[in-house]
Amino acid sequence: MTSPALRQAATIGAVDGPLAGYHREWYVVRPQGELTRLGRVKIGEPREGALWFDRRYFASEDELLLELARLGVPRVPPVHRVRSTGTVFHGFIEGSTLAALSPRGHPVAPAHLRQIMERFASLCRLRPGNVRARRLRPDEGVLADEGDAADQPGVGHSDSSLFLRGLLAFTRERAHRAHLPRFGPLFARLGVPHDALGPRSRTAAEAARLTDRPGCLLHGDLHRANFIVDPAGTLWTIDWELASYGDPLYDLATHLHLMDYPARQQADVVEEWRRTVTPLLPGADAGLAQDLPRYLDYKRAQSVFTDVVRQAVAVSAAVGSPDFAGQLAQAAKLVHDVLVRAAEPLQLSDVPSAGAVESAYADFCTAPGNR
Repeated sequence: MTSPALRQAATIGAVDGPLAGYHREWYVVRPQGELTRLGRVKIGEPREGALWFDRRYFASEDELLLELARLGVPRVPPVHRVRSTGTVFHGFIEGSTLAALSPRGHPVAPAHLRQIMERFASLCRLRPGNVRARRLRPDEGVLADEGDAADQPGVGHSDSSLFLRGLLAFTRERAHRAHLPRFGPLFARLGVPHDALGPRSRTAAEAARLTDRPGCLLHGDLHRANFIVDPAGTLWTIDWELASYGDPLYDLATHLHLMDYPARQQADVVEEWRRTVTPLLPGADAGLAQDLPRYLDYKRAQSVFTDVVRQAVAVSAAVGSPDFAGQLAQAAKLVHDVLVRAAEPLQLSDVPSAGAVESAYADFCTAPGNR
């Protein structure tokens, strides 16, 4: 059956082809008629069966982008609507991803780093209440109890501990426990305890020690593939689906975790972030030296639950195909590396070798009922 997004795309112009995203399937279109002046655009729809491992706040990325445009936030994709049909589409940012120009682990050029800091500056100017886009109900994107930190008065006024406890609650319930019925044996084989992020865990104890900081808008997913460098060298930021309000230090930690800067440049990035953000959001750097490692530990722990499941899905899908051996080896290396990095925050007593991880995935993914 033809997807609704593809049908909508075909009514606008010539479809260049699908553009894979993790949470949305996008179709790139060359508009015809009066829309030709817009250049290439893209129309998206939710990917069937996409797994969510991050807490969401806003009900619609389209609405958020329209709000950002209204507020004058630069270098974000424009959103358009066809009045006659109601079709909504995004401007397609022509260029290359930062990942293509500076792969993970490589240094980022000074001109691009300066524009990344400008993005952080634009985010910290937006305080709770500035953005009028609809937010999700508690049961749709976040937990209604301790996980729904965005509804608590403390988030706008500095309750950083509550914010991280909310993230922990979401990861514990939605990214770990919700997947135990299917993936529980795999987690156990890899040595991940069932209460790894529980109230008595090391990570939860560290969350209680956070220094309060003022809240602001967060992108939540600032990595190399979400920065597009256009032909003029301008850096655009795409994929705002995980945007929320919260502790600005979390956005920095997420960025560092995903970017994987060389050690020397990472230290420079942290200092440049402090110099950029603090004058605009006084107190944003409070407790930075103590709390940034705590947020980085959370991101390393979160990656375990994200990557263990994602890699199991990928390996299971490859069973019986010529790609199986390569997919299995790739998953084993990635998951082993993730477990090593998370050993301390998750208090893993014995991290399995890469070979043991590969055996665990081979056994699990080829077992009846797991394919």
